[in-house]
Amino acid sequence: MFIHIIGLGEYGFHADELYYIELGKHFEWGYPDISPFVTWVARISEYCFGSSTYGFRILPCFISALTVMLTGYITYYLGGGKLAIIIACSTIICSPAYLATSYLLQPVVFDVFFWTLLTFSIVAYEKTKLQKYLYLAAFALGLGLLNKYSILLYSGLLSFTFFTISFRQFRAVFAKLIRPLLLLMLLITPNLIWQLIHGFPAFHYVYSVGSSMLSFDIPDYLFQLFFFHGAGVAVWSAGFLLLLFNKKTEERGRIWCASFLLLMVLLALLKGKLYYGLGIFPIFFAAGGQCWEILLNRLKKPLGIVFVGMLYLFAVLSLPVVIPVFPVEVCKIYIQHMVKYTRFSRPLRYEDGKTGDIPQFFADMTGWKQFAGAVLEISNSFPCAKGELSILTEDYAIAGALKYYGKAAMPPVISAHNSFLLYSPETLQAHTVLYLTRMSPQKVSNFGINVVCLDQLHHENSHLDGLYIYRISRPNLLLQNKYLDDMRKFYPH
Repeated sequence: MFIHIIGLGEYGFHADELYYIELGKHFEWGYPDISPFVTWVARISEYCFGSSTYGFRILPCFISALTVMLTGYITYYLGGGKLAIIIACSTIICSPAYLATSYLLQPVVFDVFFWTLLTFSIVAYEKTKLQKYLYLAAFALGLGLLNKYSILLYSGLLSFTFFTISFRQFRAVFAKLIRPLLLLMLLITPNLIWQLIHGFPAFHYVYSVGSSMLSFDIPDYLFQLFFFHGAGVAVWSAGFLLLLFNKKTEERGRIWCASFLLLMVLLALLKGKLYYGLGIFPIFFAAGGQCWEILLNRLKKPLGIVFVGMLYLFAVLSLPVVIPVFPVEVCKIYIQHMVKYTRFSRPLRYEDGKTGDIPQFFADMTGWKQFAGAVLEISNSFPCAKGELSILTEDYAIAGALKYYGKAAMPPVISAHNSFLLYSPETLQAHTVLYLTRMSPQKVSNFGINVVCLDQLHHENSHLDGLYIYRISRPNLLLQNKYLDDMRKFYPH
């Protein structure tokens, strides 16, 4: 938690954070493209801690600290000693993947926590047979589903492998699961009702995202799988082997290992991002800590200090690439030297295939406040009465930034994409529309009686680079139909 404090306010909000913060101002039990939990956290954070980057990131940092603590408890219940606990907790603290995701107000940090809490509950129940851990598992699964539906894959795979490997044990435990299952249903029923009323848009969104990905890079996927935990690969791979081959945990180990392999294959087939499965690694960190404790105890004790020190050394070297501790220009220089000496440029590869000077999630934290100020200045330059001017965009991040930084002074911001469509009109009603898009002037020129390209933004490494700002007077049927078609494609109901 303290590691992240140094980078909390260096840059601005991430694009996704602005989206969740604005959605949090409208309480819902569901959304077309996300689960609602992160928006509730955004609302609570603003109420308790204010609206600064620090205020919105306090709870994610606290939750990531709890995840480290749970990893230590999992190690303890697996039979690990002090050194095993230190190694397991240090691995998750030093993992570049966790460092990069555990301070932003995004579903991933809570997703990892709920997966880890579910893992802890199962391991603790196996050790103690106490009913309370089954209730805790139901609680973790319920809130996990309200945060991100991907936890359903994890729980489903665990249940499937447990059932196929040990049917007798599954039948014995089933009677104890009835009340925890009722708790689970109580937690998720409001969200299920919302999805039912709105035609289960989550299924449509998952399908549209998967079908829109034209290719999937298997070598890059495998490279990330082994190395996005940095030096921690030596720990989680050792844990995997220990659970798979150790006679004392043979049956239990096969369950975790089989679930891990099935999950990685499913994510690849569904073209899912690898960080969707980050929550499954703490069990292997815990087992890996135990494995290395056994090996190091057979050697000289100072080697344990050296081993843990190497984890932290790698974390320190990778820190400027995963947490914005340096200003942008200093970050560029550091990464240039890193690429020069290591030939490792993967963090600079963007989702669209382009290469930047800083990591994409750093770039997605820059320029939003200045951009919103520029758009507000443009909108104020038009002699339009209240309600006669609207701002239209297809980009949820742009809409979120304009709403957050513009507040009441900004004209109404509407979008036919993502969950902002729930709060946008069914038709374009304004006399004048500021249209923010990447569409070329040739394609936009027929969208109204008078179409003027006011500006094209050029921001290096920015989400905003290449964005056009058009002023469209009296939007015609072409733009109206495009707006409606976009809305129906994203949200058919």
